[in-house]
Amino acid sequence: MKRTLCTIAALLAATLAAALSPAAHAQSYPARQVKIIVPFPPGGSTDIMARVIASRLQTSLGQPFVVENRSGAGGVIGTEATAKSAPDGYTLLLASSAPLAVGLKLYPKLPYDVQRDLTPVSMVGEVGMVLATGANSKTPTVKDMVAYAKANPGKLSFGLNALGSQSHLLTALFQLRTGTSINMIPYKGSAPAVVDLIGGTIDADFENVPAVLQHIKSGKLRAVASLSAKRSEVLPDTPTFAELGMPEFVAAPWFAIVAPAGTPADIISKLNGEINKILASAEVKEVFAKQGATPVISSPAETGAFFKQEIDKWAKVVAETGAKLQ
Repeated sequence: MKRTLCTIAALLAATLAAALSPAAHAQSYPARQVKIIVPFPPGGSTDIMARVIASRLQTSLGQPFVVENRSGAGGVIGTEATAKSAPDGYTLLLASSAPLAVGLKLYPKLPYDVQRDLTPVSMVGEVGMVLATGANSKTPTVKDMVAYAKANPGKLSFGLNALGSQSHLLTALFQLRTGTSINMIPYKGSAPAVVDLIGGTIDADFENVPAVLQHIKSGKLRAVASLSAKRSEVLPDTPTFAELGMPEFVAAPWFAIVAPAGTPADIISKLNGEINKILASAEVKEVFAKQGATPVISSPAETGAFFKQEIDKWAKVVAETGAKLQ
């Protein structure tokens, strides 16, 4: 009897050990709904990409992947919420470059440290960027904008789709390089900024192509200049800043998925593999292309190294422009 009990105990211990092993952890994940936090309102580039990825992860992994928009403070609120979530793979963040790298040096004290509190899962994509204005704008070209801004200091208004975003720092750099004074108006995402741009509340906006492309094609907005190295395939008639004598203005906002630090490596690896399969599919490439976006496939290590590079790059822009949170 004693021997039988010992045998049963040994079997139970072995079963428990197997259940807790990394391999078993990965095989059982996900066992329930996974939340993907987007730190911006619905309708913007980040939200669009998150929903494309979430729906396909749900199909491939057999559990609901639900997008939760938690906007505010230039993406900081949603990013902080992720950093403080349980590191179990059931809370992820799909964020833009703003709260993960670009705007970090603007904050005297952030409630999270990207490299300490978050674990890279995968890059998702990058998008083109364009300086856009209203269809009936009084400043339809860069030359017109500079002339008007110099003649009317503080009257030319640029929307910032988020504080700490590339839109924010590019506007500060544009102001510095052109010797103008621009009225910078921050928004909580691309969607509300674009609404005001169409309505004429603001004069211009350095904006992600996916957020404005359909409005440019419909004639509600005008593409003034592209921030790509060469002319955009989706905006072939729009000159680049380099063509206009401003080669410094090249930028490509990017998007990535991260998890709370401490999330098991096997779960990170499994998510990375599934996401890369999704990004490599012809269907998703086509969906992204229609939005002016390009999928970016990477490992978790490559994603982390890229974060560091971007943090250093934009820190220099903050230092030179003196950009601040308003």
